[in-house]
Amino acid sequence: MADIKVVVDEREFRAAGEAQRRKLREFAARLRQRPFLGDRIPRRLVPRPFRDLPNLFRLELPGGWRALYAVATAPLAGTQVRVVWIGDHTR
Repeated sequence: MADIKVVVDEREFRAAGEAQRRKLREFAARLRQRPFLGDRIPRRLVPRPFRDLPNLFRLELPGGWRALYAVATAPLAGTQVRVVWIGDHTR
């Protein structure tokens, strides 16, 4: 299988609580094997700041938090999973 790189926005990661960071580390290891692990968000429900992304997926984290991520592939660069947002539902 091709090498899959998981990238997490450091600012978002630091803003999360310890339980959320621990679960996100666990998910990052799993995403390297299965990048489409999360729930795909239908295009009509994608929040405005993320509409330019080709796809958007959601992971459930402890305490009602969520992580949103996108999967991108390029012939020379391979597959990249980019976590673009981590927060609770009210944020």
